[in-house]
Amino acid sequence: MALIEYLEHDDWRSVLRRSFEGAIALLLTDRFRPTSSAIDDMRSWLTNGGISRVQLQLNRQMKERRLTVDRQSEIREFLLVIVQENQRPIMQLMADGIIPTNQADFLMTYGISESEFDAILQYISSGANPFESWMLANGYSSQQVHQIYQIIDRWLVKTELNFPARPDNFNLN
Repeated sequence: MALIEYLEHDDWRSVLRRSFEGAIALLLTDRFRPTSSAIDDMRSWLTNGGISRVQLQLNRQMKERRLTVDRQSEIREFLLVIVQENQRPIMQLMADGIIPTNQADFLMTYGISESEFDAILQYISSGANPFESWMLANGYSSQQVHQIYQIIDRWLVKTELNFPARPDNFNLN
């Protein structure tokens, strides 16, 4: 049964969570392994457009299936909760290039708005080093902070982190 069909039932929260977390687990371990239709839907959406693709597909299908406005709203809100609960594996999959990365998904995963992110960037642009300040305030030495910066720099170069535009064709799976 397709994911949207399960979301019409009373236990939709457990199905949405199981499908999302199941897809994340597969993408981390064996992304091509056969699985249930609901998990396969989620896996496909994640790998073909990230979190925003999941939202778009769910919105489209909820409208087509004529789910109540309240149910649609609850599903959207619960999806955000699940995304934020799974920050680490999602960010790992983005870093590995398995889930496409874009600014909207990045911000959603961390649960911050674009204006909050802009404020952070402005703070950093003014010469502040919030990461370094936090590390030093929590007992890390300057040498340790420098080593962590080197690790981050190597990772950024290795992954060539960028934020591609959102997909224009929302009719793709």
